[in-house]
Amino acid sequence: MRTAYLDCFSGVSGDMLLGALLDVGLPEAHLRAVVSALQLDGVTLEISRPVVQGFAATRVQVHVHHHEHDHAHRHLAEIADLLERADLDPAVRARALAVFTRLAEAEAAVHGTTPDRIHFHEVGADDALVDIVGTVAGLAWLRVD
Repeated sequence: MRTAYLDCFSGVSGDMLLGALLDVGLPEAHLRAVVSALQLDGVTLEISRPVVQGFAATRVQVHVHHHEHDHAHRHLAEIADLLERADLDPAVRARALAVFTRLAEAEAAVHGTTPDRIHFHEVGADDALVDIVGTVAGLAWLRVD
């Protein structure tokens, strides 16, 4: 069993996770292929390697080149359809859907409704889809269980 430890003492963003995965060996080409497989119009990655306060870093920025509000509210079924259409490894697709399902369950519990009635705001947006699916695919590529 391969385990990855994240020391997120002050939180973590999806962009930070993607940068960390690239730093530990995820090929940039693989991450770009996953993003391409999602078929999200107007979405690109910018990957840079700055030195921040004397430390080398990998910065990943997801750029959305359209009005994000056009795609900001998705239901779980819409995300499931998007994942089904994407040319992803079946295990990556299943795990990404499990992440979104768990998020829908948590949102439903907080709002007193059911997961199928939840509409994701930020989590359903294109940049969050790239962050979540990219992280799941990166962990799979690195064989992290």
